[in-house]
Amino acid sequence: MAPKITIVGGGSTHWTPGLLVDFANTPSLQEAVVTLTDIDEASMVPMLTIAKHVAVSRGIGLQVTATADLAASLAGAEFVITAFSVGGFASMAHDLEIPARYGLRQPVGDSVGPGGIFRSLRSIPVMVEIARAVERHAPDALLLNVSNPMSSLCRAVTSQTALNAVGLCNEMVGLQFWMSLVFDAPMHKIDPVVAGVNHLPLVTALDVDGRDGFAMLTDVLEHPGQLEGQPIWMDPPEQSHWHKEDPAGAWTKADIVANNRLKLEVFRRFGVLPGSADTHVSEFFAWFVNEASDFGRDWGVHHYGLAGHRIDKADDDRGAAELEAGGEISNYPSGELVAPLLDAIVTGKARSLPVNLPNTGQVAELPAGVVVECMGTIDGNGVRARDSASAGAAAEHLRRVAASQELTVEAALTGQRGLVIEAMLADPFAGVLPWKHIETMTDEMLLATAQWLPQFIDGR
Repeated sequence: MAPKITIVGGGSTHWTPGLLVDFANTPSLQEAVVTLTDIDEASMVPMLTIAKHVAVSRGIGLQVTATADLAASLAGAEFVITAFSVGGFASMAHDLEIPARYGLRQPVGDSVGPGGIFRSLRSIPVMVEIARAVERHAPDALLLNVSNPMSSLCRAVTSQTALNAVGLCNEMVGLQFWMSLVFDAPMHKIDPVVAGVNHLPLVTALDVDGRDGFAMLTDVLEHPGQLEGQPIWMDPPEQSHWHKEDPAGAWTKADIVANNRLKLEVFRRFGVLPGSADTHVSEFFAWFVNEASDFGRDWGVHHYGLAGHRIDKADDDRGAAELEAGGEISNYPSGELVAPLLDAIVTGKARSLPVNLPNTGQVAELPAGVVVECMGTIDGNGVRARDSASAGAAAEHLRRVAASQELTVEAALTGQRGLVIEAMLADPFAGVLPWKHIETMTDEMLLATAQWLPQFIDGR
């Protein structure tokens, strides 16, 4: 039977075109019945044109409809994908610019730190409203969240509803990619054990095609010259924001290591390897993003800034417009994990993927229930954690992140100013500021983004 899928935020040029193409490239999903829903009804019109182009060009039975009625979109849904943000660039400007005045320059600003906390405060009430609608109209559906801040949004759902919810992020796919470049191993042969949180998934053990990946990494770090001049099997994409040591030369394995040196320094110190891009990892460790390191740039950390986020959005819009006009449909997977996860459930063919789930022991040092990132086993029985692991000394950093996110979820649901300040104090990035600066910065951000935070009008 064809799977029934609802995409909430279905007008997104970032998510919907890529998901539809991934469905078309996945045999078990080619006949899927997909419903798009969005508060911006006009945004879904181009998506319907794209869907028709994809279905006709491929000769498949993919059926896509659209409605602004959330309840109607959920009728009969087996899978619900949430892909949205609240406030757009207008709110994000305050997330980045106000903390910068206090010396906190966030490379990304969408997961942790002041930016992540305030993005959570705006999005959590909407996420819970959507989740409760799913609970009413499709209680047996699996909710797949791809929106940031991943951990906080998923935690809000699992703490407030009885839904099965999974967060999906492709950062670990990036780790498999760069490891494959360095060690000439197929990506699917790189198998990590993960114990962390979203955007700080900590790899605690690593199998590279039957070999000990940590021993291989250690050898590279101890003998870096061995990679000089060694070619790689494909150039990294522009979206990686990596740079060659020799701009005029070809990419080498040494370049790949150099562009991941921040996470490798964490590996050298703690014996666990962060799985996300360095630009994300840096926001969890205030040591790396400060004036002494040119706010992380000495480590190769890329700062998006609002301009960078706008460039990414323009690229998404351009790609969607090309598909809408009948452009070429890629035969390659996007790298996102929704289609592989759905395929494993629909076909019953088990696979391992990185997932964000409530902690039931997969991260030994964190409390039960907090949302953690781990490797999951996905098959016809659904999604479950695959491993149980310890993050070792790095667990202390995970605890702070989890504590801040728990406080953020409670603050978003209750509208209590004091909880926002406590979340800022616990956060490893924001918490480096003087006490009074945290209070003042938080109040400035609450005032500047008040139009998206109605729950705080009477907050204390």
